[in-house]
Amino acid sequence: MKVSLSKLNLTYGDFTAVKSLDLTIDDGESVVLLGQSGCGKTSTMRCIAGLEQPTGGSIAIGETTVFDYNSNTNVPSFKRNVGMVFQSYAVWPHKTVLENVSFPLQLKKVPKKDIRRRALATLEMVGLAHLADRGASQLSGGQMQRVALARSMAMEPSVLLLDEPLSNLDARLRDDLRVELRRIQLERGLTSMYVTHDQQEALALADRIAIMQSGYITQLAAPAELYRRPNSASIARFLGVANVFSVGAIHGNGHYELSGYPMSVVAEDQRVHGEASVCFRPEDVLVESAPALPEAGAPNSWSGTVTVAVFQGATVRYQIELDGGARIEATCTETPGSARAAGEPVTVRVRPERVLVLPDDTVPTETLEVAA
Repeated sequence: MKVSLSKLNLTYGDFTAVKSLDLTIDDGESVVLLGQSGCGKTSTMRCIAGLEQPTGGSIAIGETTVFDYNSNTNVPSFKRNVGMVFQSYAVWPHKTVLENVSFPLQLKKVPKKDIRRRALATLEMVGLAHLADRGASQLSGGQMQRVALARSMAMEPSVLLLDEPLSNLDARLRDDLRVELRRIQLERGLTSMYVTHDQQEALALADRIAIMQSGYITQLAAPAELYRRPNSASIARFLGVANVFSVGAIHGNGHYELSGYPMSVVAEDQRVHGEASVCFRPEDVLVESAPALPEAGAPNSWSGTVTVAVFQGATVRYQIELDGGARIEATCTETPGSARAAGEPVTVRVRPERVLVLPDDTVPTETLEVAA
């Protein structure tokens, strides 16, 4: 079911958590709110659920307006048919798995003959039907989170809201449950909103990702588009683009002089903004043994020294200090004989088409002057 937020505001005293936010989640779509702690993403979700009362704007679920500040409309949370899965499991330890999942059906006055059937069908979907009669206190963390998900899904909500439900789990289990959550969302055609500060989680679970910063949505895009083309340097940093350098001057033909370092970067991206930065991802950096004679005139080719090498299984992460003083990070595929050791001189290269030129902030306030 479609969800529409219009000019949504939420303030706590002098602090504004959500600022004039507009967002539409289409029927069956999964939207992930991605941002740092305190950016307003959980507050936005709680407004949809009816757990917070906004101080402006409106919220509609389907054709029903569940909140409107101007008309003083505020439908109680229990009448919104919204399911919510929290970061803490919120599973009743004194009940069995089946009793936990059956509880919301009992509240909805579902006939007793249908409760067990629907609860077991939902447990089958999350892979826990064989544990239906087990006490919830005997479950692992991952199993408890599946019970919490099944309990929300059993009530057949119009919208499923998930507030960082995987953050308490170990890395391998998080990866497995991401796949399961995405499978269930697609199979059921669930309209869902997922809140996280984990980039990989957002990319795995979203049809679209909304980047939130200081109460605003600063970019809304499909995962691949967001990954390849962030709107600003601040978003790029948050998305893991470790190599972000402020531009001091532009010399035309895609040559950008870096602020504070005696070096320039060549980019095919010719856009000119206000306060700008050049950015490139660690996986786009090629690391080679330093040649006896450096290649003259090669774009984005610099000499440097490996300061840190971290083995990560299939890849090696390097921190490299360039001769001009700048530090860059590189992630390279691990192959026999390819590893570089700390203290080893190297040459690093970045293809110009892999360099982004981005405004420092989402809304630029001034224009850089092109140097003569």
